[in-house]
Amino acid sequence: MPKLQQLEFLQGLPLIAVVRTADPAEAIARAQVYIEAGFSCLEVAWTIPDAALVLRQLRQAYPNCTLGAASLSNPQMVESAVAAGAQFLVTPHTATELIPIAQRANLPLILGALTPTEILHAWQAKAVAVKVFPIMAVGGASYLRALRPLCAEIPLIPCGGIGWEDVVPLWRAGAIAIGMGSQLSSDVTLLKQQVAQARQAYQGLG
Repeated sequence: MPKLQQLEFLQGLPLIAVVRTADPAEAIARAQVYIEAGFSCLEVAWTIPDAALVLRQLRQAYPNCTLGAASLSNPQMVESAVAAGAQFLVTPHTATELIPIAQRANLPLILGALTPTEILHAWQAKAVAVKVFPIMAVGGASYLRALRPLCAEIPLIPCGGIGWEDVVPLWRAGAIAIGMGSQLSSDVTLLKQQVAQARQAYQGLG
């Protein structure tokens, strides 16, 4: 399947909520808040204890959402994520050795990278997109804008410390989607407003 077809789950509102906690029950509760607020695409970090159980429960409860596994750093983690029902896979680094496992499972693999060399390496190794992490530590939208001439054909998904004020500038700088986690409120009413404002802003970019 062509790479862009594998990213169709990002259509609509290209925001990904990253679920990362130290407690499985809290992870499920946070995911429920994100989904209720309007996120339809979530990543479950594989650093959560019993992350596979968390993902299975969320897949069962929210069949209309796209749920991936993140922070995958070795083959064992990828295989457990596949078995748990992950619909896409994300690494924090340029772990090209994980690509054959994802291809056998017919799942999109988004490799983490930061420098132009890492990004090009990830793309040439057949990643379907590249997670640019940690984006805000290196300049946010200005860094992404500087990358675009070098990586014009590569789908870039910035992540790492992104707040709501950064979302529109990152879209304008060429992000095909944005990963958000630490900056997301646990107040569902507030978060619902923020997601609605982001949706309106995104529709206005067209």
